[in-house]
Amino acid sequence: MFNDRQIESRQLREALSGAKYLFDYLDLAGGIYIVDRSEWAWGYQGQATWNAFIEDKNTPLGFRLRARQDELGPERAKELIEGAAFVMTSMQDFGNQTRFWASDLIKIMKQAGFTIEHKPFGGQPLKRLSGIDMRGKK
Repeated sequence: MFNDRQIESRQLREALSGAKYLFDYLDLAGGIYIVDRSEWAWGYQGQATWNAFIEDKNTPLGFRLRARQDELGPERAKELIEGAAFVMTSMQDFGNQTRFWASDLIKIMKQAGFTIEHKPFGGQPLKRLSGIDMRGKK
């Protein structure tokens, strides 16, 4: 999923497009946030040939997990689920580290006398996941 709002900055649009191209070309999963002087944009890509994420535009985040043992065999299904777990735990670590450093830097700036006004996530609510479909699981 890459930025769900209109991006005004041509540079940010091109950077996201380039990131998406590299993720696809190099068979990578990951996330990116980029900032210019007046706007920011973001993207996540879970899908890669080595994990169980597949694109699904009907879901809130644009992807879902799929690794059916009856189609792939138990070894390949396990490999794909482990790849997806590595993507998510890596995203969690990166997000936590980013949050810690940002909080520390904002605190330091405020202690130095700077006034920082911020509306989290541009005023939009953060997206959440709410369910799991285990069709075919016995």
